[in-house]
Amino acid sequence: MRILIIDASPRFRDQCVKYIAGHWPGAVVDLRSPPEFADPAAAEWARYDVVLLDHHDPNEAAPDGSGAPAGNDGISWLKSFREHVPSLPPIILLSAQTGEDIAVQAMKLGAADYLRRDKITATRLIGAINEAILERAREHDRLLARARLAERYADTLTVSLDIDTIGEAAPADAPAISGYRMLRKIGEGGTSRVFLAERLKRLGQPTIEPGQVVLKVLNARLIADPAFIERFIREYRVISAVQNEHVARIYDQGITDEHLYIAMEYFSGGDLRTRMERRDTARLTSIQALKITMQIARALDAIHGAGVIHRDLKPHNIMFRDADHLALVDFGLAKQVGEKTITSTGGLLATPLYMSPEQCLGRSQDLRSDLYSVGVILYEMLTNQRLFDSDNLAGIAFQHVHAEIPRLPEPLQGYQTLVDRLLAKNPDDRFQSARELFAYIAY
Repeated sequence: MRILIIDASPRFRDQCVKYIAGHWPGAVVDLRSPPEFADPAAAEWARYDVVLLDHHDPNEAAPDGSGAPAGNDGISWLKSFREHVPSLPPIILLSAQTGEDIAVQAMKLGAADYLRRDKITATRLIGAINEAILERAREHDRLLARARLAERYADTLTVSLDIDTIGEAAPADAPAISGYRMLRKIGEGGTSRVFLAERLKRLGQPTIEPGQVVLKVLNARLIADPAFIERFIREYRVISAVQNEHVARIYDQGITDEHLYIAMEYFSGGDLRTRMERRDTARLTSIQALKITMQIARALDAIHGAGVIHRDLKPHNIMFRDADHLALVDFGLAKQVGEKTITSTGGLLATPLYMSPEQCLGRSQDLRSDLYSVGVILYEMLTNQRLFDSDNLAGIAFQHVHAEIPRLPEPLQGYQTLVDRLLAKNPDDRFQSARELFAYIAY
């Protein structure tokens, strides 16, 4: 492994070398000050696996008190690299600044990560380098990965699964659905149970390849409730109307004498909630949180373009086909723009933790309500804490309507502008579309 550190402070460079050597004793670390890179195009970038790049005001002294002049503006350097160097190793931006949108700027320019200099620890630095190297490997194979994804998306049923590692054994009282064999139980909610099932050939129908699907089965006691039946049929209609790689794929829906069910694709990568709850080195970094937000924005752009509002965005409803590609699921509360909302007597249907202020107040909602939910999810990904909490649902709803937007911790203040726009109480102050959100982050 070979790492290049471009930083004005000898003391800071030495500290980084110590962290790196402690984890990779054989790593080669080259140390350079910014003036040594007057011509980025002439540097031998191909020699390096990762670059650590200094960013702070070039007119200020180095922040470690050494008296050395500060390095060049790292953001300007990233722009120059992007314009003049055809192939770069992953670059991790090191910044002493707060209160600006530096993290978002860095990502727009292709940085692998953004670290606050005064908050860097051995664990944080090694984790960022590890992730940058993994991301580089993924980038090298990106076209092939996309081809494989497209192939899987075209025929998800043919993917082979190790079913014994999924959920738990199907119980004896698992519903009998013609054309399906229940394999495992993978979830249960207030209105339905979810199974991994094998799709079988049905008499009189064209031959299909048997394969594994997720079968969502409405609780039998609710089959007499017209509102729940309408929600269930709505979910199939809504998802089927949106053909997009970031929206769950539906294969079948049916109604029997005792059950209503939807058959959809199985997501081997799990849900976003699971990723957010990791406590090891695999937990989400801030740059990963931005990348996930970009994909959520693309998914919302697809469903909003079809005239659909999700209305129940939450980490459990964001699933991963693999490590890098997500899709939205659970459209039971979705509605077409302008369509009358189905309500529940005596309770809330959506999850209050992620509801917009207008949703909490029972007012009219539009696509900007979904963007508020994205803001709540982004805040959780960044901080590993809930945006608002309370002992009861009413307390959470009250805070969504009246409480000030929390300030991010100091190392994450570069994201505050983005979070503030997503979480604005007035929809007119938010991003006005998912496409605008995506463009803000990506370009």
